[in-house]
Amino acid sequence: MRRLVITFCGIYLAAAALAAATTGWGLIEPVPGYRLSLFWMSPDTLEARIDALVATHRIFEAQVYAGLHAVSWATVLSLTLVGALRALVGPSEPLANIRSTAIVMGGLAGLILMSWLAQPILDQASRIPSPTTALSSMPGYWIFGMALSAAITAGHLSLFVHDMVLAAKKRWIGADAEAAA
Repeated sequence: MRRLVITFCGIYLAAAALAAATTGWGLIEPVPGYRLSLFWMSPDTLEARIDALVATHRIFEAQVYAGLHAVSWATVLSLTLVGALRALVGPSEPLANIRSTAIVMGGLAGLILMSWLAQPILDQASRIPSPTTALSSMPGYWIFGMALSAAITAGHLSLFVHDMVLAAKKRWIGADAEAAA
């Protein structure tokens, strides 16, 4: 199961890198007028980034970003489903490293909370003229952060859901019934 998760995440990251490379120099060219957003999973962030790209007539980069956003969500959801189904299909054992999974999921929950709480501050800060937002307004930065975050989240969530389904299965079906099968 771990090899499957690692392979799936590796293929996803390679595909994201290839898609990002198709944008050429647009990958590292800052997008003027971009309003800082913290969390790629937020619909507001997707809208702000796509709008900023479209406003500067960078339609192809907007399409690449929107496509990678959809593929990132598909990766997270697919691997979560694979983890749940794998625990139901046959004999298995717990796979998740609880400490690292707790750190990743706690960090994700913290980021969700921080992005929600910081939104009013970011809205006010976007009105202040800034000399540069070079790094935070580069599509390459957005894509790299999204791809890496999605792969890490998908991997940990897949193993965690696997273990939760496995624990529920053992509790409701019983360990003896599984050993007899």
